[in-house]
Amino acid sequence: MEKLLEVEKSVASNSVLISDLTLRIDAVEKYSENTAVKSGKMDSQLSSLFAENKRLWDKVDELDAYKRRWNLRISGLADVLQSSIDVAHRLGPKLGYTRPCTIIVQFLSRSHRDRIWADARRSEVLKQKKIRISEDLTQRTKEARNKLWPLVEKARKEGRRAGFRGPNAVVGGKRISADDV
Repeated sequence: MEKLLEVEKSVASNSVLISDLTLRIDAVEKYSENTAVKSGKMDSQLSSLFAENKRLWDKVDELDAYKRRWNLRISGLADVLQSSIDVAHRLGPKLGYTRPCTIIVQFLSRSHRDRIWADARRSEVLKQKKIRISEDLTQRTKEARNKLWPLVEKARKEGRRAGFRGPNAVVGGKRISADDV
């Protein structure tokens, strides 16, 4: 009989513990559901913030690139056309004693800049004197072009027209973004 009473007490005690555990499990379950809802909202907000951040960086880069459209970088030359230049700056330290440092030039008008850019690309004199003129690109545009260069190079080797327009590659008339690669 005593053993039976002990078993009954044990069952009663276990019933109370089970009931208490059930209540705690229900509370944890509700907390977990609330946390999942909050997490879902935060994921949505985070996605929205990432999209907005990308849009804002693209806009900043676009504005920076637009401002740089008046600029050219000139390497290996110390004196340039003074009448069409608004501002010229030397970039970085002198590259040894054999070459002057790179100069960045902002022209008074885009037409001056575009004419010099077009002439420089075909100039044998500049090539002989090792004077190099390049566009003043933003860092993001340089990175995008570097990422897309293998596609452009491959297309050119295949005889197709390929080049760059801003940060995008243009291969066979189709614009390709670095994000697409």
